[in-house]
Amino acid sequence: STTVVMVAHNNAQSMREHMPNILVQNVYDYEIIVVDYHSVDDTNFVIQVCSADYPNLKCISMQNDVNFFQGKKYPLSMGIRSATGEVVLLTDPDCEPIHYSWVQHMAEPFTNSNIQMVLGVTRLRTKHNLLGALQQYHNMAYSCSFLSSALMGHPYTGMGTNMALRRSFFFERDGFINHYIEPAGADDIFVNRNATKTNTAVCLDPKAAVTTEGAFSFFTWRYQRRQMYSTRCYYSMMQRLRLVLRPLMVMVFYLACVAMFLLPSVPWVIPVALLLLKVVWQIVCVGYAQSLFALRNYHWFAPLLELYFVFSNTFLSIISLHPKRCNP
Repeated sequence: STTVVMVAHNNAQSMREHMPNILVQNVYDYEIIVVDYHSVDDTNFVIQVCSADYPNLKCISMQNDVNFFQGKKYPLSMGIRSATGEVVLLTDPDCEPIHYSWVQHMAEPFTNSNIQMVLGVTRLRTKHNLLGALQQYHNMAYSCSFLSSALMGHPYTGMGTNMALRRSFFFERDGFINHYIEPAGADDIFVNRNATKTNTAVCLDPKAAVTTEGAFSFFTWRYQRRQMYSTRCYYSMMQRLRLVLRPLMVMVFYLACVAMFLLPSVPWVIPVALLLLKVVWQIVCVGYAQSLFALRNYHWFAPLLELYFVFSNTFLSIISLHPKRCNP
């Protein structure tokens, strides 16, 4: 059996909009546990109304703030502990499955007894503006990075908006105990410390994808990205170096092309040909990947969007190399 677990904090409106698709999954023996953590809006009322028609929806109400650590790791642990299903599917109140067979597809890899975690695809709902384009490209590039790495046998992170794990495995590995002090990274750090080539699977079926709300302002989005990168100091040094090298190599490539173009001894055809080759290959690759994230025509702007992230993400990645930013 499968249990869907999420933590809600003042998410009444999100749950009104997105819970229906979670409640009508085509799986018979599954339950939904919502941990109502210290909400002061109508979150608890929405859960009660829904549970009247759907008895498989259960609520754990934590009205008193007994969480001595910041973040959602403690309430999420309470939700996983209360689950009756061996397979636990993690998501958030603002997430919505795009298909009624989401639970079925995410739980399917667990038929292999060696699989302990499954990483899924998360799409973004954003406005059609510059901020939305930046968020969509970043989400696609970030997701493709960790999903492809997991497919090649080197899983290093996941997204708690669409991720499944075995309940027994979670407690065998002490859950979030070793990094409770870090507010972020309930999904990120746990996957990084426990995922291996043999115990982690990837579900790329479009019917297993969920959508989640993007940030409404640039400052909120920047804060979210800084939170995401702040947990990388829990990674091994080799993993951190690998994640820094990619944007650095892209930056070096562009600088080398500019340098060759300015040198009189180098024919201008060479740097131009190299740039065209990279741009065409990138457009083709992004065009292929964007179908998984339900995007259109982003591949034409991929080289320009990449330039923005080459500089911004390189800076955030280099900061994560500092060994004293957290205490693994």
